[in-house]
Amino acid sequence: MRRTLTALLFALSLFLGTAHGEASDTGDVAYRTTRYFRFFGADDVHSTLDKLAANADLRLEILCAKIGACGRLTRPIDVWAAADPETFAAQFGGQNPMSEWAAGVTFLDEQRIVLRRHGSAVFTLDETFDHEVAHVLAHTFDDGSGRIRAMPRWFQEGLAIWMAGENTTNRLIEAQHAAATGSLVSFEELDERFPNEGSAVGVAYAQSALFVQRLARTHGPVAIAGLLHDVGDGQRFDDAFIAHLGGSPAVLFQTATDDLEKTSSIFTLFTDGNLIWTLVTLLFIAVAWWQIRDRKAQMARLSATEDQRIQAEQQVVVIAAQPVVPSVRDEDLLN
Repeated sequence: MRRTLTALLFALSLFLGTAHGEASDTGDVAYRTTRYFRFFGADDVHSTLDKLAANADLRLEILCAKIGACGRLTRPIDVWAAADPETFAAQFGGQNPMSEWAAGVTFLDEQRIVLRRHGSAVFTLDETFDHEVAHVLAHTFDDGSGRIRAMPRWFQEGLAIWMAGENTTNRLIEAQHAAATGSLVSFEELDERFPNEGSAVGVAYAQSALFVQRLARTHGPVAIAGLLHDVGDGQRFDDAFIAHLGGSPAVLFQTATDDLEKTSSIFTLFTDGNLIWTLVTLLFIAVAWWQIRDRKAQMARLSATEDQRIQAEQQVVVIAAQPVVPSVRDEDLLN
């Protein structure tokens, strides 16, 4: 009853709000509001916010349906767009390696999302928006006890990637490359200290995404939703995981890793753009070296031919310069 009343009050507050002037908890005025969101940002990001707001509510409803979270929001999600990397990094409140590579960040307590205006080299703004909204929706199962937040980071990231429907082709290639080179991240490292910097970050996201996607494909979205409900109701994550997904996280993760290593080979290295570029460069160098060597051989042959011609001409000149010696006739000998 209390949850229903809260939801009704939330809906009423949104209905009474205006499209461009509802104040946020921080005292700033929202540039634009929708049913589920309040959008904030300086004048130079208003066009970006307009694009996001145009279909934001529909995107949220698609996302929440995957885990049965529709209707669980009790207040709007605040979305901020950072016009430049400096503004984005300032949101972290100190030195944080994530500010260098992340395209978006979610502050769960504040239910606030901050996005880079142009996304990143890997993800578009829309993809990042869906990913961060997925984090907020998963957090709606938390009743304030912190149990949902205490779920392993690998599950939270893999869940957001699966909910957002991100294309995992590039992540599969990255994971196969890591498997072929022996640089996969162990389950213990993912579970205890999810990488925040270095090359292991991309591999960790790839493994997490592929693992959760595998779980959802094998057991269905209902199992994932059931896990979230049970953890929100007080069950330990590992217990809820086993109940809904048929095994412990460590065992199922190892099975997924073994399968990944079996299907990976050294040939996956050739899907690496940097490696391909290096090989092409080496090929050009080899061809150029061969051409240079062949050219030198041709020049050497021409030089030898020219030397022979000059020597022949010099011999002709020497012979022509020699005095003519009269021949001795037989009659001269007789006299």
